[in-house]
Amino acid sequence: MENARLSFMYNYFVLCGPEADPANVKNAADVKEAFKTIAEGKYLFVSRGDGSGTHTKELSLWPEELGITEDQTTFADYTDWYISSNAGMGVCLVAANEMGAYILTDKATFLTFVSNDGVMPG
Repeated sequence: MENARLSFMYNYFVLCGPEADPANVKNAADVKEAFKTIAEGKYLFVSRGDGSGTHTKELSLWPEELGITEDQTTFADYTDWYISSNAGMGVCLVAANEMGAYILTDKATFLTFVSNDGVMPG
């Protein structure tokens, strides 16, 4: 029997950032444009950096010419604005909130974070 992959779940992702939105991502045509603007302006971005599904999705959204992958050497030149945390989503959301950084998160975790006034249950 051949191993077949069957999708039975999906996830929604949310690009979050500081209320002031210094990169003006709210007015981006789409999420890829928002990621491009973040990179061009070197606005702080917190990445899970842990190989999770959210991290994999994030990696697919950066402009291809940046070459950002899971390999740390691919973002070594960007560490002044790209923070690879290698942590869970809750920790990353708290860090991004405290730093005034952008972050990609799954919608369910974001809603939990917001409903708990920026404190992840734990």
